[in-house]
Amino acid sequence: MLDQIFTKCNEEWKSSLNQKKHSFRFFNLATSNNNIPELRVVVLRDYDPEKKQFTIYTDSRSQKVLSLENNKNVELLFYNPEKLTQIRVQASCILMIEDNSVFIQQPSASQKDYTTQHAPGTPIESESSVDFLKETHYFLKLVFEATQIEYLQLKRPAHIRALFKKNKSKWVGEFRTP
Repeated sequence: MLDQIFTKCNEEWKSSLNQKKHSFRFFNLATSNNNIPELRVVVLRDYDPEKKQFTIYTDSRSQKVLSLENNKNVELLFYNPEKLTQIRVQASCILMIEDNSVFIQQPSASQKDYTTQHAPGTPIESESSVDFLKETHYFLKLVFEATQIEYLQLKRPAHIRALFKKNKSKWVGEFRTP
């Protein structure tokens, strides 16, 4: 059954790449800045099931990038409210790259998200005060590699909890008390 749970996690992450309304498409990314946790919702852009690598895109000037420069360790939280399934992934940021080839493949409306004149979080007078750059972008691709995956499914008569840890090149799982 542990193998089935692990396979199910992979299938859900792969499905979320093609299904815009999949509950794992948007997930929580937790970082730490000066020992203060920071949590935000991000979009899963790619997933490598063999390496357990999760890819997101961001503005290179964002707070999450500053936090990752100081501490590469993160936690990802995926939740499916219909199946009452939660998956927590401990991971490390293994790649931060300005990938222009990926940027130009984005729809123009999405490209605009990475071309604001001021960094994300900068105070402005109103929502219409956002200016965009024409020739410059701050697109950054981030890749996180999992080191531990914790699965929890709430169900009756008994909840199911399993923990998977990477041991060298192999993933080893065990059931845990829910």
